Amino acid sequence: MAMRLSYCALGFIVGMLIVCPLGSAAERNWQTGTWRESADARTYVIVANAVRLHLEDVPATEQRAIEAPAGTVVKFAVEGNRAFVVDRNGAEHELRVVRRVDLTYTAVGAGHFIKAISENGLTVTLEDNSVWDLDPRSQFFTIEWQALEGISVRRSDSERDFNYEIDNIDNDDGALARYSPP
Repeated sequence: MAMRLSYCALGFIVGMLIVCPLGSAAERNWQTGTWRESADARTYVIVANAVRLHLEDVPATEQRAIEAPAGTVVKFAVEGNRAFVVDRNGAEHELRVVRRVDLTYTAVGAGHFIKAISENGLTVTLEDNSVWDLDPRSQFFTIEWQALEGISVRRSDSERDFNYEIDNIDNDDGALARYSPP
C-alpha cells in the first residue's frame, strides 16, 4: 500500500510539472524597457529605469534572432543570467545576460562643474567623469554651456528616459538628462 501511494504521489508531481512548469511565463517578474542601439550586431541592449542590460541570443549567433528596433518598448524579465523578452507577436525568447550596468547616479546635489561638453550641446561630462545625455529639446541653450560652469544634479520624474535634471547654476537654466555610464 505504501509503495502504491508513493507511485501515486510521484505521478501527481510529474503531472503537475508538465501542466505547471517551473518558471513559467506567467510567474516571471515582467518589466518594461526600451531597445537601444548596440555597437555589435550580435547583441541587444535594453534600458530600463535603473539598469542597462547587454544581451545575446541563446545560443550565440552572428546575427540577431529577434527584431529589436531602437527606441521601441520591450517587455522583459531577468532571472539570474537569463533574460526573457516578448517580441511584437507575443512570443517569448530567452537571451543570455552578458552585462548589467547600474544607471543610478549616487553623487546627486550641487558642487559639480562641467569638464567637457559636446559641440552640439547634447552630451556633458562632469568633473567626476560622469557622462550625461541631455534632452535635445534643451539644445538651444545647452549648446552655450562652457567648461568649468557650476552644475547641480537631481533626480527627476522620468520623461522620455531622462530621469535626472542637470542645472547649470552659472546660467540659471537646466536640462533633463540621462546618466550614461560606460
